[in-house]
Amino acid sequence: MEEKGLINLEYLSILELNGKGSFELLQGQITADMEKVSDNESVMGAICDIKGRVISSFFVTKNLKEDGGYFLIGDKELMTLTKDLLQKYQPFYDTTLSLQNHYNFFAIKESYILRDYPDTNLNQSFQEYDNFWRIHFLNKEFHIIATTESNKLQNYHLSDDIDPWILDEINNFNFEVSSVSTSKFTPHELGYHITPRVDFEKGCYTGQEIVARMHYRAKKLPKMLIRESNEKKEILSKVLDNDKKAIGLVLLTAKKDEQNFCLLSMNKNFTEQPFEF
Repeated sequence: MEEKGLINLEYLSILELNGKGSFELLQGQITADMEKVSDNESVMGAICDIKGRVISSFFVTKNLKEDGGYFLIGDKELMTLTKDLLQKYQPFYDTTLSLQNHYNFFAIKESYILRDYPDTNLNQSFQEYDNFWRIHFLNKEFHIIATTESNKLQNYHLSDDIDPWILDEINNFNFEVSSVSTSKFTPHELGYHITPRVDFEKGCYTGQEIVARMHYRAKKLPKMLIRESNEKKEILSKVLDNDKKAIGLVLLTAKKDEQNFCLLSMNKNFTEQPFEF
């Protein structure tokens, strides 16, 4: 990526909830604690089905232009799916739901945003600027910025090479659900127990009993690994042990120089034995 570059994150969009009942609706459905969302703080969250499998993942921020408003930021297709899911509960809450596709999302290196926007406060995971707002999570090298005024970011080179962003996700064990992985995995199989994606101290949400039972009672939880490969790997391809038994899956892959970096989810059959993938 060139100096002062932005990575285009065109797969992201917003599901907007407005109204006094938005908090209660989300608090009862998502894995994150809505009490932790503020004018300066965003949270990572997800929605599960009744079997405890992850339907969608996203970030939650305040909508600072609306009293009682929130944004869910995630994969475009899954924000549509999430809207349809939450719409079932909408009659019981004072809230409206709408998809907002007029925002543009980009990844920017932390060093660039500190250099170009000295009022940046790294203690805030959500921050509003004059013509965009910023989200940061985990210990990522990149921040997300969202704007409806992309023309005001013309001083930056725009790249469609998403590998640096995906590599940053891999290095921080972060996996976002997409249309090919929705409703296939439990939070633990996606490493959500080692990030703040699931708040194990909050109250009930759909699938919570199953997720909590696995977290507290399972003798062995899935393990997340990062490995390098000389060959490009397919997403969701199997990881096999020496006996050709499946012991895991490839969740993410990104290329840097001549190496392919992969985020692997290893199942309960993995016991640190040698494997191929």
